[in-house]
Amino acid sequence: MNLIEPLILTGAVLGSVAGGVVGFMSGIGWGVGGLLAGAVLGALAFPLLLLALGLLFILVTQGPRQLLSLFRGAPGPKR
Repeated sequence: MNLIEPLILTGAVLGSVAGGVVGFMSGIGWGVGGLLAGAVLGALAFPLLLLALGLLFILVTQGPRQLLSLFRGAPGPKR
């Protein structure tokens, strides 16, 4: 199992619980809809949220040059 799969499953579980609880306050139908929508949206949003938090952590701890070097890749040989 890769690292992304537990993150997607965790996001789906957290999103479905949050959607079900918030939706259940309006009725049983909204609770089921919130449960399903939370599972789908949580699985999509949670890995992106962790990626953004990781990039913010690198920005704060190592600075913008290190963060930009992650996007550019390793420097090639000089010619």
